[in-house]
Amino acid sequence: MITFADILPLLPGLDCGLCRSQRGCRGYAERVAAGETDLGRCLPGGDTLRAKLTELVAERGDGRPPVAAVLACQGSARVQQDRFGYRGVATCRAAIEVSGGPGLCRYGCLRFGDCAAACPFGAITMGPDGLPRIDFAACTGCGRCVAACPKDIIKLVPKSQQVFLACLCQARAEGLDGTCSRGCTSCGTCVESCPYGAISWDRALPRIDHSRCRSCSICVYKCPSKTFLDRIPVRPTAFIGLQCTGCEQCKSVCPTDCIMGRKNEHHKVVRGQCIGCGQCFEVCPFKAITMLGALGHVDLSSY
Repeated sequence: MITFADILPLLPGLDCGLCRSQRGCRGYAERVAAGETDLGRCLPGGDTLRAKLTELVAERGDGRPPVAAVLACQGSARVQQDRFGYRGVATCRAAIEVSGGPGLCRYGCLRFGDCAAACPFGAITMGPDGLPRIDFAACTGCGRCVAACPKDIIKLVPKSQQVFLACLCQARAEGLDGTCSRGCTSCGTCVESCPYGAISWDRALPRIDHSRCRSCSICVYKCPSKTFLDRIPVRPTAFIGLQCTGCEQCKSVCPTDCIMGRKNEHHKVVRGQCIGCGQCFEVCPFKAITMLGALGHVDLSSY
């Protein structure tokens, strides 16, 4: 169990109030000990302090859900061009000092591996496409990669979360065109199609509320630029049993229109078209629908 006495020595002791605590550093330490989820409120402490607090929380295991790092970018060399050739020191921290880095997207990954070098657990390796690969199983959520990334595109998310938005480019909010073929186009399809209201707008990008998200993968299916990533490689398939009365409630919520049948007659699911979102299972009043196939997880490095 973490107490404020464990946290207070790590804070800068300025009592500046930028964390919006009326009691200064002691107040913020008490909030973190009580379960404050935003471990980056101390601006003077910066990313270094945030990484220390995250690691402390992970080590003590105080009942908070375990977290892991995820790369919010798919800007590999194949999908994102460079504006110029970089010949300097091969680190992200050095490259960003030269016009924000060579990549065409100034929000995208610099692909020099500062995050991999900072990871003490070997959970991050550099893939052949130049992007970091994060092993969810090995990641402890210590936050050191978050602090090491000068682009701030590595985020800590609950390990239970299976669907992620892999883009942080705000170019469209600034009146600019997108610079990556896998980047978000701000079309809004994901916001409109989420049945749980878990996706909202954050300037030009959708934001996922992990407390409401059910990882149903509808946003993954609907996104025209494939900006979302799904850690579940093989989704279950809906099967409609003989209890079906043809009430058509399942058809009304199916995002892929894969349920066939006439009203008041037994319905069937088109094999290969179901994405396993479970919407039909949830609404069926006769419990006639079964989800076949166990859910399996993969590391994001598979994508």
